[in-house]
Amino acid sequence: MKIVLDTTIIKRKDKITGIERVALESVKNILCNQEFRKNNSFFILCSKSGKDVVLEEIAKVTDLKGIKFYKSPIKNRVFTDQVWLPFIIERINPDYVYYTTLGIPLINRFPFSMIIHDTVAWVMPDTISKGMRYYYKPILQMAIRNKKMDKIMTVSNFSKAEIVKYLGVNESKIFVNYLGISDTFLKSTNLTLNRNNVLEKYNTGDNFIITIGTLEPRKNISGLIRAFQILKSKYSFSGKLIIVGRKGWINSFSMEENLKKDIIFTGYIEDEHLPILLTSAKAFIFPSFYEGFGLPLIEAMSLGVPVLCSNKASLPEIGGDACEYFDPTDHEEMARKIFWVLEDEKKRNEMSLKGRKRANLFTWSNHSERIINILFK
Repeated sequence: MKIVLDTTIIKRKDKITGIERVALESVKNILCNQEFRKNNSFFILCSKSGKDVVLEEIAKVTDLKGIKFYKSPIKNRVFTDQVWLPFIIERINPDYVYYTTLGIPLINRFPFSMIIHDTVAWVMPDTISKGMRYYYKPILQMAIRNKKMDKIMTVSNFSKAEIVKYLGVNESKIFVNYLGISDTFLKSTNLTLNRNNVLEKYNTGDNFIITIGTLEPRKNISGLIRAFQILKSKYSFSGKLIIVGRKGWINSFSMEENLKKDIIFTGYIEDEHLPILLTSAKAFIFPSFYEGFGLPLIEAMSLGVPVLCSNKASLPEIGGDACEYFDPTDHEEMARKIFWVLEDEKKRNEMSLKGRKRANLFTWSNHSERIINILFK
């Protein structure tokens, strides 16, 4: 079987977060399955700037024998999606195509499947960029109506129900496939990095709470900042709030002048630094309004960091009984629960143990095995 795997969502190494991480780990782990490799040939489609990243990451975990890589000649996303992808796929003449992005070509003459992480464009349209609203949303609507569309992978039972509700897809075509914690992320905790140097680099101090997420409205960073203000004023928290994540389409937040020194925006950070920051934090806070899955949640749990998170969308499904939940619109409750966990060492230890156990359920090898069994067997 000739199989095309799309990785065009990946642009640069310093932008591998969220859906880029899912695309990379899915493809890497599919190609690690030597039994599956035996009787199939693989064609990896890359963006102009992403080919070297994808090739390097795959080469770290498996041999490249029998794998062909193609890269778009132009960086433009629309050109890549709608001109180059149909052209190169036509040349390959594959038996099957798996898209890991929403940039599905309008022209699809070969059987294909795709992954849909969430339906935020329908549920919370005001919290997404214009590009998502006016390009990816209609593209996705047309893709699911294409006669060649075989199956849809999604990342939680919550997202499956949302896809049925908002996109009108028959649930028999939708398959839930939980995401995983990358080996790169876990192994990086073994690096002999100087913890003090990392904490000094980001000016965290010894007492801090942390959150991770692209700076965009649905991540509710502004709500967390308000809760942090309450945590400082009402509960006399003396530490800092560390906000890890690349800039999205909203980059400014209102906060009291006297708090600015205690709220640190790190921007994107290197993979090997993230576990050090997480394990040094008193707690991980995930205040998002809407998530199809929430990778940072399981990454924090895997390291034994006490996790407090929103009770919305898929997060209770993913976090199970390992997290402490709050209403993300109630800043008083958020602050109160953070303070309660920070003050209760027994509770933190209990959450740490439950989190590690829960995180063991989520692996990329399981994720890729399910893709193979559902799409190709």
